Amino acid sequence: MFVGEFDRSVDGAGRVALPAEFRERLGSSCYLTAHPKGYVSVSTVADFDRKAAEMLDKYSRGEVTEAAVRKMGRDSNLVSIDKQGRITIDEVNRGRAGIETGGQAKLVGALDRLEIWRPSRYDTITDEDDVTEPNRVWNDT
Repeated sequence: MFVGEFDRSVDGAGRVALPAEFRERLGSSCYLTAHPKGYVSVSTVADFDRKAAEMLDKYSRGEVTEAAVRKMGRDSNLVSIDKQGRITIDEVNRGRAGIETGGQAKLVGALDRLEIWRPSRYDTITDEDDVTEPNRVWNDT
């Protein structure tokens, strides 16, 4: 499972250090996918392969379009995890997620995947979560 929030620097080459607790689960490589909600999704190879197989099964049954299959392939790439536990976020994924080299990133565990956010976008989405699902106010008097 991927859980927790982590602040990380993005170096000039677009590399970001993964939290130590995630490195073992990811192994030596992982998939990065530009998510339409404005972040980069990080999946294990096994999880990505399973999702890709499900997508192809849906395509063969006519449940998704060829464009959806192409989009999944186009928006994803396999990356290696270096000896320092870093991954390189390619320029396309950085651009789609608004992540700048030399800037900051927020790494967020989302149970089955890791999300990499531009911090301001993550702040916005978490503020919106509080509006759409407000915290319960207890009256314990």
